[in-house]
Amino acid sequence: MLRGAFRIVRRFGTWPISAYLLILALATSIPITACAAFLAYHFVAESSQYRKVEYEDRLRLMRNATELRVANIIEDLQVLALSPSLADGRFTEFRDHAIDAVKLIGGVAIALYEPNGQQLVNTRLDLGTPLPKRVAFDAERRAIETGRPQVSGLQKAVVDGQPIVTIAVPVRIAGQIRYALNVGLSPRYLSTLLDDYVTAGLVGSIIDQQGLLLARRPLLDGDELIGQPTIPAVRSHLGAASAWWIKAVSRSGIATYTSLLRSDQSGWTVNLAVPRDAIDGPLHRTVEWIVALTLFTFALGMALARLLAHRFLAEFSDLERYVSGLQAGVAPPRVGRISEVNRMKKVLYRVGGELASALRQQRDLLDEINHRVKNTLGTVQSIARLSRASAGDIDQYVVAFEGRILALSEAYNLLTENNWVGADVRAIVDRTLAPYAGPDRLTVSGPGLLLPPKLTLALSAAIQELSTNAAKYGAFSTPSGKLDIAWTGDESDVVRLVWIETEGPLVRKPTRRGFGTKMIMAMFGSEAGWSVDLDFDPRGLRCTMQFRVGDEERNEVRLTG
Repeated sequence: MLRGAFRIVRRFGTWPISAYLLILALATSIPITACAAFLAYHFVAESSQYRKVEYEDRLRLMRNATELRVANIIEDLQVLALSPSLADGRFTEFRDHAIDAVKLIGGVAIALYEPNGQQLVNTRLDLGTPLPKRVAFDAERRAIETGRPQVSGLQKAVVDGQPIVTIAVPVRIAGQIRYALNVGLSPRYLSTLLDDYVTAGLVGSIIDQQGLLLARRPLLDGDELIGQPTIPAVRSHLGAASAWWIKAVSRSGIATYTSLLRSDQSGWTVNLAVPRDAIDGPLHRTVEWIVALTLFTFALGMALARLLAHRFLAEFSDLERYVSGLQAGVAPPRVGRISEVNRMKKVLYRVGGELASALRQQRDLLDEINHRVKNTLGTVQSIARLSRASAGDIDQYVVAFEGRILALSEAYNLLTENNWVGADVRAIVDRTLAPYAGPDRLTVSGPGLLLPPKLTLALSAAIQELSTNAAKYGAFSTPSGKLDIAWTGDESDVVRLVWIETEGPLVRKPTRRGFGTKMIMAMFGSEAGWSVDLDFDPRGLRCTMQFRVGDEERNEVRLTG
């Protein structure tokens, strides 16, 4: 491909740099796009399908567990219906058997009904208590009429009106259906059926034939949702044998995919809702693969770019030789194969006569650089001398000297970023304190003030020394310590900066002045109208510096001592 591109270039003459870059972009972006698209599709499709199958199986297990529990209860009731005491009309004795059975099942109560709805036995009522006649007992009536077990929807208990569902079986005596025997189950009982299948992040529910919630996990506001209609997205599919991956929004506002299965045994619908992010989330996992692929293709692109770079190298090497010979005077430039390079050669040829003036500007620039280098070397010399005087041994001296040189370098970086016009007080404070404290321990306030270069260096050095002292002995030496820095400025260009440390260790006034104290006193106590006050308050060091922002020459600060 590359050789073909070069043959096209040789055939049609010079091309712009953009044409070469386009070839490089095509050579790298096409494989990146193709590979990324393939991997994204593959991993998303595979992961999403796996999760869907997993949740579908979970829903089936929920439905099967519900049906198995109902089947077990029906068997228990059918065994109880065969009790001899019931056939002989010994209802008091039968009541004792029913009490044991309801405890075994875990239901609310077991009741025995005549076909007209009159209760003959109710395990929740004491012996001798008049038993009520029930008007609404559809499940029990159907059990008597059909001779088959029946499961009700949500209804209210006759005794206390609490929400329950009932499971009823017919009672045959001498081959004839005489009664209906039922057990009442509370919604909380049904909710326990969901505990093993509805894990964190999922929503599971059991819904009766009328679309009312019988059980839900997790519960919201206790049991208040029991008896409430299910959400519209689910209600619209009630009666269907199954419905899969319906887009819905849960009661807590989470976008979900919800699926449901209907139980032919009970008529109930079992529902399981999964956050859409759990299904669509596999896309996120492909990001790592795409990043790795991007890195690989980037390396491939670099290799291809190197091949193309040989063409650029030849042209720019020729340009370099031409520029190097301009001062001595050269012949008109030779035309190459890159049009932009050819234009640069022509421009340089025309302006060759102006190089002499440009060399004078370079001399002026070198003079300015020499001046700043001398000042910097003088500052470094003073730092070295003062650090030696305050250091206890050579290791302490090296650490202190290195830290101060790095602080001076950071101040120079700040000035360089601002083209040596100066630096704002906040930028100086933020840049210097960044290694020592975050916003949770540091309070900075003050107006925007631009300091000239020399004053920038001085303030940076002072704050660096105060920060180092705070890290060793002051507020930054403990996790609870805090620092407040504030400054003000007035119309007379006087700046007042206050450094206050709090919640640190107990402060004691030093017995001798170290490097930091000497340096700060030397810088801010040597000019008229400038002052510095160090208050070794036991609650925390307080330092107040006052200086004037005026003429650059007046603000030249030197380290002495």
